Amino acid sequence: MERKVKMKEIILQGHGAAKGIAEGEALVTQDAIAFSGSIHLARGIIADPRSQIKGASVTDKILVFPTGKGSTADPYGFYILKKGGKAPKAVINTEANPTTVVGAIISNVPMVYQLDRDPIQVIETGDHVRVDGEKGTVTVIKKERL
Repeated sequence: MERKVKMKEIILQGHGAAKGIAEGEALVTQDAIAFSGSIHLARGIIADPRSQIKGASVTDKILVFPTGKGSTADPYGFYILKKGGKAPKAVINTEANPTTVVGAIISNVPMVYQLDRDPIQVIETGDHVRVDGEKGTVTVIKKERL
């Protein structure tokens, strides 16, 4: 028997921090992330031993997390990921940390924050997500099993 899959689209409105449009698979965590400390920069893997997504790759993902926790070295870490081809396609934050915003801007990675609904409650790892950093919108496509 074939199972039908129905798609459900959810649109979130927020603020754009870094322009651009990207879409792909979401990787969601409740952990704050420091690009200069939580991620192995050469591999694009979450290296923080306390992280709930330790070992997960951020490469080409739509990375969803509450906020950054990095220092002034954080934008440089983000940029190293981008130059090495290991950066996320986009970043979605509940609250924007200035160092994460700078990292997204200099790395040309779309970023949105302060959405009308908590993205960590709405988006699940594996959802298909489209981020528009100029409009500040996030479109989430969820699969509903029938």
